[in-house]
Amino acid sequence: MVTVSRGNIRRVYSPSERNSFLGKVNIFLDKHVLFLAGLSPIDRLLLLCGSTLLAVVTFSYFFLISGIASDVAASRSMNNDPRLSEKLRKIGLSKEALLRRGGGKRISVGKTHQQLDSEENAVALDIISVLKCDALQEELERDWKTVLDSLVLKGESGVSYNSGNTGETLGFNENHIDDFAAELAKEVKSQQKADSHNEETGAWSGNIPGVDAGNERVDDHMNRRLNDAPDFLLDDPMAMGGAGMDRVDDFVGKSYQNYGTNYDDYGLKLTAQHLFCLAADALTLPKYNPTTKDSQANVKDPTIHCDIESFEIRESLFYLWSSAKSQMPEDVLVKSLRLVTEHKETLRGNEVHLWYPPKDKGAEGMLRVLNSAYNGQATYNFDNEPADASHDDLYRFWDLPKKYVGSNKLFVDVGSALGFTSMLVSYLYPETVVVAIEPAAPSWLIQNLNYRCNLSHEQRQFIHPILAGVGTKHHDDNDYMMKMIWRPSMTTSTRSWSEEKVFDFATDMELTVHLRTLRSILAEATPDDLPLGTPISVLNLDCEGCEYNLIPSMHETTFSSVGLILGRTNWGFIPNIKKPSSERGTSTHKRLCTQYNFAKRCKECCDFPSLSVKPRITDNIVPPSKTVADVAGGLCDGFDKWASENVLHDIPDDFGWNEMSAFAAGT
Repeated sequence: MVTVSRGNIRRVYSPSERNSFLGKVNIFLDKHVLFLAGLSPIDRLLLLCGSTLLAVVTFSYFFLISGIASDVAASRSMNNDPRLSEKLRKIGLSKEALLRRGGGKRISVGKTHQQLDSEENAVALDIISVLKCDALQEELERDWKTVLDSLVLKGESGVSYNSGNTGETLGFNENHIDDFAAELAKEVKSQQKADSHNEETGAWSGNIPGVDAGNERVDDHMNRRLNDAPDFLLDDPMAMGGAGMDRVDDFVGKSYQNYGTNYDDYGLKLTAQHLFCLAADALTLPKYNPTTKDSQANVKDPTIHCDIESFEIRESLFYLWSSAKSQMPEDVLVKSLRLVTEHKETLRGNEVHLWYPPKDKGAEGMLRVLNSAYNGQATYNFDNEPADASHDDLYRFWDLPKKYVGSNKLFVDVGSALGFTSMLVSYLYPETVVVAIEPAAPSWLIQNLNYRCNLSHEQRQFIHPILAGVGTKHHDDNDYMMKMIWRPSMTTSTRSWSEEKVFDFATDMELTVHLRTLRSILAEATPDDLPLGTPISVLNLDCEGCEYNLIPSMHETTFSSVGLILGRTNWGFIPNIKKPSSERGTSTHKRLCTQYNFAKRCKECCDFPSLSVKPRITDNIVPPSKTVADVAGGLCDGFDKWASENVLHDIPDDFGWNEMSAFAAGT
């Protein structure tokens, strides 16, 4: 008897199945895999599905394990990534996760497209967000188009506009119906045929070089612009399209509110807000592309001299942004950056590009002082105070005795404003350690811009800017404050006794200033390689009255160790209602008047005619000692009357001095 089972059954294939690919596979499996021969087609299908599923699961596990291994390897390699700080490495997240924590956008900067590390990337994204760099780009392009429009009005040829972003070039042609500039140009040309002046419309004609009347029938746009134009535009108002600076709807006017004092070009002046957006690689400067080779249009592309292509400077700007965000209100930070532009100047032969607000009389006056007597220039004591022949022997910043400056010497600049004095010290006396103390946050921010954009990395290592006001020794915890007014039109005069009538609500700022003792400031600012307690070689007091806090608070030993004190006293300038006590004033004056410069030019010193004055030192030459009366000479004439008018001996206490108001009442 024969037993029939699946194991001894062989499937018979038809000729067509034998010739097909699937049939050949089945025949091969039947011959070599014996147990498959006994399976039915359904069983074979189930076996195929199971095998496929097993393969999928196996490969899935393989890739999962490979991914885990690669993440571990990446984590290990991240510890060696020089772009990531030690702090970020310890977090243990991947570079992508760290990037997402910074806003999710990787920024590459400069011509080499160097990637920022995660911390710098986060700062750059914060700059873009706070300063609204995208909107600033659009505004810049509108203003640039307006400048080029003005050239069409002036009759320049071959003017075109390149946004810098897309490479789009826009030509202006009088035949374009929708071209405002061309239409306005037609209007101007047509009006040239009119009389020199139309009494009914008040139209301009011939009074301003190169400009004829506007057309009343088209809303007299030209006349409105010319009537609003500031004085400096009247020589050539079409250079800016005749724009009025006070019109809210005037793009050109808004743009040129940010301009510096050089109005000899038609290009845009950029603010510090543009500088930070450029550092964050969030702004592209527009370019002028003439449409004809022989174009004579006098157009200067907007540029910034500060070398942000240097990654070291760009990185230092990021650090400055972080420091500023932590020490000053965001609205003050943004407003300060919008107010300042770059100006080409010189500091005793050193070409610099300084940041300060346009028409800042304080900055201009300080430059006069620092450049005094250089190459035939006039000599100034302070700002607008020309020095006469009797002041020739005063100590000046550019001829300080060598014993007070140089390596391991400490120059303390109290009231450092925009940093011009500290920069000059760095240029003239290399390796002198400078502690620049400034109470006004906007000025502190601007001076840091000036350091970064003009001094080398090595020079900046010797300058230590501190944002603080100088208080008295009674405030041991450094927890006192004072109200002060900062004015962009006079940045060297940040004070707590301003006249309320001169306050400009559009630009001026009332600040709350943190007061600290000089001892705590020096302890923070003194570099490690300069021993703590190093005596002050030069103390420069230009701080609008802070001398009445600082000088009485100094220990006699500390004060006596100061080599040289420069500056002036302010009793005669401070309104009576805001003066400190006469006792505080007397203590301050009696100490400072032992210094030659003070005895020579401060009338307060005449209160101590027999006080001995340190002799005027010229390097190693030390003349004999003199008294205040000997040094001051005719300065003391009429002193009794002056002292009575300025209540030198009659202020009973510090009530007005410590009042939490930045204004002098009744002024």
